[in-house]
Amino acid sequence: MAKLKPEKVTPNDLLEYLESQSDFSFELRVLKMLRENGVHCEHGGHYEDPVTKKSREFDIRAVKTISQKRVRMAIECKNIREHFPILVSCVPRHKSESYHQIVHSSISSNSSLSAIDRHRHSRAKSLSIRDGYTLYKEGEPVGKSTVQVGRQHNNSITANDSELFEKWGQCLSSADDLVGLTYWDGFDENESFKSALIPFVVVPDGCLWMVNYNEDGQRISEPMQTERCSCFIDKNFVMKAGIDNEYLWLSHLEIITFNGMLSFVREYLNSEEGMKKIFPLKGFLEAKQRAIKT
Repeated sequence: MAKLKPEKVTPNDLLEYLESQSDFSFELRVLKMLRENGVHCEHGGHYEDPVTKKSREFDIRAVKTISQKRVRMAIECKNIREHFPILVSCVPRHKSESYHQIVHSSISSNSSLSAIDRHRHSRAKSLSIRDGYTLYKEGEPVGKSTVQVGRQHNNSITANDSELFEKWGQCLSSADDLVGLTYWDGFDENESFKSALIPFVVVPDGCLWMVNYNEDGQRISEPMQTERCSCFIDKNFVMKAGIDNEYLWLSHLEIITFNGMLSFVREYLNSEEGMKKIFPLKGFLEAKQRAIKT
């Protein structure tokens, strides 16, 4: 921690912090936007960190359901400023990185079964949506390195990834706590469900930049502002523990601005047609066929 002045902090100091640096006020803006767009949200709850086993607080957990299709979101908010924005370095997405997973849960329709029997007969499998059906197309820019960049008082450039990495880690820890819920989607309704889980780090507008490189490591673009940048993570989470664990792989984490988050909600979560982009029928059927063959 930087050395502090000995003077007493005044109400004006606190107001300056709240108006310029508070993550909490930015969280509330994001929360309000999501709820106004029909997304159910939990705000500021606690969970157990899967690594440290300590209690941690998440920013926002959101869920939207339309016609037995459900999208869960682990959302962390970082109220950065334009003098210290995020720069994401991107390369063309490789074919092996071009996928997102959904969970297909199937529950016996036999209404004569007891709740315990239906519990035992419930099944949920993760399926990889690939090729032209995935959200993450082959050849599109994908983030591989993130950093915050600024200029110091002596006019030299400084860069740091620690604060963003902390938010990134909190987002994935919160997602880990949500993965198990996808296994039981549709159980209470006794219906088949398709579910997805997407992690987001949300930053203010004007604070997200990207730069593109080719596969040879040559920079092929100038830095440009963007509202959304998908970063490849390829991380697996245990969806259902047991003799044969069921896993869900999260292929990407979204770094996104406030307006980018609003656009994502409007494009994908506000209609049946939007949901079909996350749960494409042909992509789903092809994924089921691949699962059967393996």
